[in-house]
Amino acid sequence: MSLPGFKRDPIREELRRINRESSRLGQTARRLVEEAAQVSQAKMSSFRPPEPPQVRREPVLKVEGRLARRKVLLAATVAGALAWVLFRLVANWST
Repeated sequence: MSLPGFKRDPIREELRRINRESSRLGQTARRLVEEAAQVSQAKMSSFRPPEPPQVRREPVLKVEGRLARRKVLLAATVAGALAWVLFRLVANWST
């Protein structure tokens, strides 16, 4: 598309072409990096061997301090008691 009386500048056109190609190459490089990251994540997750049962540890209450541990155990006991009461109430309603 040339306008009358307007000369085409070959240097400017070449710079535009290089800029377009550079942009396309950048997009392709980003896409390839993303795909490579997904492939490497899939490889790492597929090669991870499952833990044998003897290596697994029992669940540990990760609370610091004796008083804090007692508070957590008390809260768990109260929650269990309330769940049992609620269960009994619902069971009595259905009969």
